[in-house]
Amino acid sequence: MTSPYRKPLAHTPYYYYDARAAVDAISPNAYAQLPYTSRILAENLINRADDKHIDAATLTLWLKQLIDRKQEVDFPWYPARVVCHDILGQTALVDLAGLRDAIADKGGDPSKVNPVVQTQLIVDHSLAVECGGDDPAAFDKNRAIEDRRNEDRFHFINWTKTAFENVDVIPAGNGIMHQINLEKMSPVVQLRTETDGSQTAFPDTCVGTDSHTPHVDALGVISVGVGGLEAETVMLGRASMMRLPDIVGVALTGKRQSGITATDVVLALTEFLRQQRVVGAYVEFFGDGAASLTIGDRATIANMTPEYGATAALFYIDQQTIDYLTLTGRDDAQVKLVATYAKAAGLWADELQQAKYPRLLHFDLSSVTRSMAGPSNPHARVATADLTTKGIAAPYTEPTNG
Repeated sequence: MTSPYRKPLAHTPYYYYDARAAVDAISPNAYAQLPYTSRILAENLINRADDKHIDAATLTLWLKQLIDRKQEVDFPWYPARVVCHDILGQTALVDLAGLRDAIADKGGDPSKVNPVVQTQLIVDHSLAVECGGDDPAAFDKNRAIEDRRNEDRFHFINWTKTAFENVDVIPAGNGIMHQINLEKMSPVVQLRTETDGSQTAFPDTCVGTDSHTPHVDALGVISVGVGGLEAETVMLGRASMMRLPDIVGVALTGKRQSGITATDVVLALTEFLRQQRVVGAYVEFFGDGAASLTIGDRATIANMTPEYGATAALFYIDQQTIDYLTLTGRDDAQVKLVATYAKAAGLWADELQQAKYPRLLHFDLSSVTRSMAGPSNPHARVATADLTTKGIAAPYTEPTNG
C-alpha cells in the first residue's frame, strides 16, 4: 500500500485508489474522456499494481493502452468475484479438494488450500417437475425428489461451504443464478481489509461460468462469462490476462411508447446490435433513454448479451442503481458507499458526459414497437403489426353472437 494514489474516500472511514489522478498524471484531462470500462480497468491496474509491487514504468505502459485506445499489450485483470453454477463450480472445487489430498500426502496442511478470490457457488434452476402444480405440496415434493437424486452431489457442495474459506453456497431451491447475483450477491462496490486494518473501496467485478453472467452489468459491474478453467484460474488469485477490448458506446435516446415492454425493447436492440456487429465488444449504454430505464429493463438488455454477441453490456451507476439496491434490501451503509464511491471515482452517470468512444451508435427507444421472436432465433424479430402480412397469423375478425 505504497501507492501515492491511495487516498481517503471523502465522508467515509475508507480509502480508495484515485485512478483519475493516475491517468491525468500521464496525460492531462485524459480520464474525463475514458469510457466507463476503461475507468474500472484503470483502477484495477493501479490497485493491484500496488499490491503486487509492479514498477511505475510497467504500470504507465498499461495505463497508456487505455488512454491511447491501443490494443497492443496484454495487461492483467483481477476480478473481485467468481460466480459459478453448480456444474462447473463443483468441478473446480473438486480440483481444490484433490489438491488438499495431495498436500496432506506430502505432510502439509490441507486447510491452507482455499480459493483466494470470493467464490459464490449457486445451485442453479435445475428442478424437475414430477408432481403437478394442482398439488398444493408439489414444490416440496419436487424438492425432495431433487435432493434424493442429487444426494452425493449436494452433500459435497454443502461440505465446501464449511471446508473452504472464501466460498459462499446458495443451495438448491433459491432461484435462477443470475437473478440471485443481481438481487443479492453483487455489492457494486467492494471493501477489502488491509494488513494494517484499514479498508479499501473498489469496484465490484466478476467472472462467471455461464454465458448470461453479464446480467449484472445492469448495475454497472463488469461481469463476463468465462470457461471453467479461466474461472478456476481467477479463483486461485491469478490474473486474467487481456488486451483493451473493443468498447462500443450506444446512446439511447427517446422514451418507449406506452404499452411497450422490456422484452419489446430488448428484441429491437438485439436485432440492431447484431446488424452493427458488436461481437466480442464491451457495449456501454448511456443517455437520456438509458436514464429512463429501470434496473429491471437494463438487466433484460444485459441478459441478452450472448444473443447480440457482445462480451459485456454495461450501464453507468446512477440513481436507478441506488434505488434498486435499496429496494432489494442492501444495507443502508453499503448503498451510501456505492453512491459516494461512484461519484468520487467518476463512475456516476453525470461524471461520464465527456466520455469518448472509439465507436458510437445511436438507438431511439421511441421507435420500438410491439414484436415477437424466438425462441431459437431471438434476433429474428417480427412486429406484431406484420404477423398477418407475413402469414404467421390470420386477420382478426369480431366474433359474432349466437
